[in-house]
Amino acid sequence: MTPWVTRLLVTNVLVFVLVQPETLLYGLMTLFPPAVIGIDRFYIPAMPFRPWTVVTYMFLHAGFGHVFFNMIGLFFFGPRLEARLGPKGFLGLYFLSGLGGAAFSFLFSFGAPVVGASAAVYGILIGFAMYWPRELIYIWGVLPIQSRWLAAALVFVSLYSGISGSGGG
Repeated sequence: MTPWVTRLLVTNVLVFVLVQPETLLYGLMTLFPPAVIGIDRFYIPAMPFRPWTVVTYMFLHAGFGHVFFNMIGLFFFGPRLEARLGPKGFLGLYFLSGLGGAAFSFLFSFGAPVVGASAAVYGILIGFAMYWPRELIYIWGVLPIQSRWLAAALVFVSLYSGISGSGGG
């Protein structure tokens, strides 16, 4: 396991354990696009301007399955990519992808709270697929699919879900 993948895994799991969705801290860390620019009057009225949430939302998760599958993706695709890109390149890709997810939420989910490392992990998956496009990934250990097609399918489903309002992740 590489150093930054390990740190990100531990941080995400610790934040999930320590900050459950029912807490005020969770609300203060959740990306709620109107609050980032100070126009939120409904979500947490005591603190309507929360620009830090464009980063902190990446460490929150809506439930066990959400954090579990994000961390599985990071665990399987992250180490090899971190070894290839180096620590700075890997972290840059991770956080730039997460910020891209925040920007996407501003465009298509402006009124909905956003949590999770999905955008950051998708960035890692896409990076993996760009370096090793024909690498076979076995879904559930039995269904082989090339990494480029897995990345394309997951990104398509996520974008469609986000734009259509049927969830997203």
